[in-house]
Amino acid sequence: MDKEVQEFLLEIQSVCEEFGLHSVNKTLQRIKNFARQNQYIDVAVLGQFKAGKSSFLNSFLNKALLPVGNIPVTAVISRISYGPQEKVTVTFTDGSRQEISSQEIEDYVSESGNPENEKNVLLVDIELPGLEQIKTIRLVDTPGIGSVWKHNTETTTSWFPETGAVLFLISAEKPISENELTLLQEIYLYSPEIVIVLSKTDLFAEKHLQNMEKFTKDVLRQYFNKDFPLLRHSSHKATLEYNEAIKQDILLPLALNRDENFAKILRHKLESLSNNCLSYLEIAYEASRQKESDRKRLQESILDEHLHFHFIRRELLLIIGSYKEKNREQVYDYLNSFRGEIETRLKNGYRTAFPDWKGNLYSVSRQYENWLNQTLTLELQEILLKEEKSFELLGALKRHLTFYLKSFRERLSHNLEQVLGIKANLAALDISVDEIKKPSISISRAFDFHLDMLWFFFPMFIFRGIFQRYFEKQIDYEIDKNLHRLTSNMNERINKEMDSLMVKALSYINDELNMIETLLGENKGASDYILSKMEQIRL
Repeated sequence: MDKEVQEFLLEIQSVCEEFGLHSVNKTLQRIKNFARQNQYIDVAVLGQFKAGKSSFLNSFLNKALLPVGNIPVTAVISRISYGPQEKVTVTFTDGSRQEISSQEIEDYVSESGNPENEKNVLLVDIELPGLEQIKTIRLVDTPGIGSVWKHNTETTTSWFPETGAVLFLISAEKPISENELTLLQEIYLYSPEIVIVLSKTDLFAEKHLQNMEKFTKDVLRQYFNKDFPLLRHSSHKATLEYNEAIKQDILLPLALNRDENFAKILRHKLESLSNNCLSYLEIAYEASRQKESDRKRLQESILDEHLHFHFIRRELLLIIGSYKEKNREQVYDYLNSFRGEIETRLKNGYRTAFPDWKGNLYSVSRQYENWLNQTLTLELQEILLKEEKSFELLGALKRHLTFYLKSFRERLSHNLEQVLGIKANLAALDISVDEIKKPSISISRAFDFHLDMLWFFFPMFIFRGIFQRYFEKQIDYEIDKNLHRLTSNMNERINKEMDSLMVKALSYINDELNMIETLLGENKGASDYILSKMEQIRL
């Protein structure tokens, strides 16, 4: 790391510690990590959940490396760079590493192969000889943004400060959204090198694509007051042509001028970091210039009743309560929609399996229970693997709370501007959802009492047909019981996570209010000192 950069970051760290700027610390550490690296420029492939990021990378690399389709990913960043031979290395959270084959990647980065990241994978590094022309570039595949889960969105957004350049995928299936604009705004804080890639272009006619491109460019120009490069891509049509354009127009210029581009990107990150700190110090500076008798009045004017913590808590409780009321019914309706398919498959499977079960009533009962346990467990686990109801319910609440946090920040900024004349650049507040553990499956015994223990009273060559019909009727009961059980478990877990979301939102707000209150309480006479600190971190 350059000595001048190192000294600047140490000064920022000192200011953060002295003035309690806790919201800046995490970003500071990430930028330190970026400044230390001296081999690659990381080009992150970002975009909303299901924007086609993995398909894009697979087609660009001309190799099916990353899982695509509806396979959810875990909290894993995949980095792809040049190597003299194909090599895949998994880094675990404890720092250990393991070399695997490219065919095993899905076992570490997909929810089906690595549910809830139970293997504790931190990174997957892939080396390919085909990337020799851009050997100073490292392509970074990230979990989708907009996936509500902490292991997707948080893993991706926490990577933003370390990102060098960005290929931001927007699906041609729908216009650019407000969420995507907000994400781009956050990304732009850390990287000036952003390229928009319009994906899935094979699905639409040329006229539609031209309209989509014009609309996207116009929106971005209005939002950012600048133009971003925009390229097309499809994994199914004109792929080689699109890949070559991305390589020649974007990646090769970055790679060939690596040092110059790295310095430019780092400067952009440092300026954003500086501006963020200066925005808070300016609050302290303006407050320090006020009379002692006026500072209390200033605090009350800025932190008015609508920014009072108890008022905010009451509002958040009302929001959470309104969502909890709908949860159980919606979860059950969702799970129950699979009932007919499950019943059909289980009964057909049962009629096929039953003739192979031999022995007395006790033996057949155990075989039935084992079969039902395995078969129904697989059916319900498949629902849980692909179920999006938790995502949908928690996603709706997350969007509501994120909007509330944004409104809170805007009101606080407005009050600061009205009272102190400061247009504050407050840190964005965001919340993420922790992973919801999947409920277990429970299968009852074939009989409520131990009738099967009296097997010698029921010779199977006489009673086999009766028990075959009895067992088949039990299937409906077991499906119904487990659907209700899953509903209760999922509802309980979703409600618990909703409470956690509220705690996180309150924590963010409380920290911000405490920080602003501390900054507003700076003593008169400290103005010159604060001003000197501002000059030390100004770029």
